Amino acid sequence: MSEGTSSKTELLERRAERELVREGKAVLEERRDLLAHFMLDQIRHTEQLAKERDRMLDEARQLLHHAAMRHGLSGVRHFAVTETNLSRPQWQIENRMGTNWLVGAAAVPARPPRELEDGVEVSLELDLTVSAFQKLLIRLLELAESENNLLRLTDAFRRTQRRVNALDHILLPEITDAIRRMEESMDEMERDDLVRSLMIKRKQAVTAPQD
Repeated sequence: MSEGTSSKTELLERRAERELVREGKAVLEERRDLLAHFMLDQIRHTEQLAKERDRMLDEARQLLHHAAMRHGLSGVRHFAVTETNLSRPQWQIENRMGTNWLVGAAAVPARPPRELEDGVEVSLELDLTVSAFQKLLIRLLELAESENNLLRLTDAFRRTQRRVNALDHILLPEITDAIRRMEESMDEMERDDLVRSLMIKRKQAVTAPQD
């Protein structure tokens, strides 16, 4: 294979490589844009959960105050939700856009018994307080799940953006510069071949026998 043929083959390979990198960059940009869309949705969802958490926390505080006024702190402690009467959250992992998401974290905790050990019926204030804190716990689990997923999305977005930047600012310029140098070298070779060809023809015309 001649040097010219080898250079042309290498140039075609480099051009094909550049097109492949461009296609990969387009795919990554599409993934990045989708991740950005999911991030915005997740941010809005997280903010909504945070607002609900604050509202439910204020409500639970008020109910706890009423229950403490009726039963005293010692009476309220009998109904403290402990680790032994809670249903542990069972997180599941789902793959979304190549990112592991936590789902299904909010488990409803078990309610305390309806009567104290001495047989006294639970008051409405205390019952409402326990219910409010149970709901608050569920919302806190959902908020933790949403924040965790937002962090995962943010990390995936940043990694994808770094890859796009690497292709756009490092790899593609290197390939394009290599193609430019090869094209300039081939143009120079073609000019040299043309000059040699003209010189040969001129020499042949000078040395040709005259009739």
